[in-house]
Amino acid sequence: MSTSLIGLDDVRALIAAEDPTGQLVPCELGQLVVGPNALTQLTSCVAALAPEGRRAHVVLLVDETVIHREGSDVKAVVAADLSNSFDLTTVVLSDGHPELHVSEPVVQAALDGSEGADVVVALGGGTISDIGKLVVAERPGLRIVTVMTAASVDGYTDNVSVILRDGVKRTIPSCWPDVVLADAETVAEAPSRMNRAGYGEMTSMYVAPADWRLAALLGIDPTYHRGPVALLEALGPRLDACAGGVATGEPQAVQELTWALALRGIATGVAGTTACLSGVEHLVSHMLDVRAAQLHLPTGLHGEQVGVGSVIAAAAWELLFERLAADPSAHIHSGLLHPGAAELRVREAFEPLNPRIADECWRDYGRKLERVADAMPTIVTTLTNWAQVSDQLANLLRSSSSIASGLIRAGAPARLSDLDVDEETALWAVGSCALMRDRFTVVDLLTLLGWWQPADVHEVLRRAEKAVTSGLQLEGVR
Repeated sequence: MSTSLIGLDDVRALIAAEDPTGQLVPCELGQLVVGPNALTQLTSCVAALAPEGRRAHVVLLVDETVIHREGSDVKAVVAADLSNSFDLTTVVLSDGHPELHVSEPVVQAALDGSEGADVVVALGGGTISDIGKLVVAERPGLRIVTVMTAASVDGYTDNVSVILRDGVKRTIPSCWPDVVLADAETVAEAPSRMNRAGYGEMTSMYVAPADWRLAALLGIDPTYHRGPVALLEALGPRLDACAGGVATGEPQAVQELTWALALRGIATGVAGTTACLSGVEHLVSHMLDVRAAQLHLPTGLHGEQVGVGSVIAAAAWELLFERLAADPSAHIHSGLLHPGAAELRVREAFEPLNPRIADECWRDYGRKLERVADAMPTIVTTLTNWAQVSDQLANLLRSSSSIASGLIRAGAPARLSDLDVDEETALWAVGSCALMRDRFTVVDLLTLLGWWQPADVHEVLRRAEKAVTSGLQLEGVR
């Protein structure tokens, strides 16, 4: 497969067909370059963005991680190439931790280092990409080329960034990149664990859209739109086909995964909300991150955690469908909406880690409860007519065993024990996940129905474990 500008025209056409009235956010990603030797196009991509009539000032944003390509240091090669054509400043970001985080001090350091630049080249993983986009969002006229070095996350091609505030990850607006470039050889040489984590990241497309649709049906989130979902559905068969190759590091499969992650990011951008791809599975991942940060433990790979969380999310949906089928007269427990009791639950979950985290989570969860209270007539009506809407949700879901099978085929973790998460932490992360954010998910509905007690959380984790066992048997793994 030759290096080429791929996907964008077809993506825009697909989205336009689903969005004739223009409700979605326009895709303002300038170019998407994915393929062999794509790195050779970097200088020309930067030159196309640079001002005419003078030698441009380019800032190369990187972290301290060494990245290899065919025996060479990618960052050193890129710096040498760029310095031949531009005035180059290399900004190496660090926060003193083994893994860089997108914190406000780090973003400020990137802003300071980019003073006077014409073009920023953000080379590295999703963290560097998020930082670069935040820098450019603060500097009108500054342009950005993002270079993907691993197929690990989807955030390269959207217009938002994830930042750490008061110990909690929050998604905030940033900007569309002018160019996203993914060099097939560099991505293929990334640690295999990172690319397998990218497959795990992709699996949220099998559960999160149902959370998004549920919130719309209940009158809580009006942003649901068919367009981004249609784009995700188009990716499904390609993702299924590349899973085995991702496990073995087959270059074509990794390139397919890179392409899928890039288009998935576009889906988030045009949706105008990360809700289309971020539901229960991301909440579980964020919970693990919060705990790790506060206990000074290594942070897990986001995509690995999301993949495991997707199996758990699917199991939660299966529990909801079974319970509502068995008890069509199930009703909302209004006492769960009482602010005092709700705040107590939030503080019990997070204050042992850090009172500031509890404050931040209560602000978000309190806002969600207000929206739920306002939507209560619609919620009651939807539950009364559940049989008429359940198929809409089921059609957006894959089974927990199917998701687990795909993860196993890709060589990615499929259960929390694969991530060395003990049972106590698992029960806390899954049981309290809905308390940290204002996004409504299946766990919130289970909570309102009185079906998210400790025994119910145990049951969901048991179902998730059973799904992985079935997946292992299906894939012939002992």
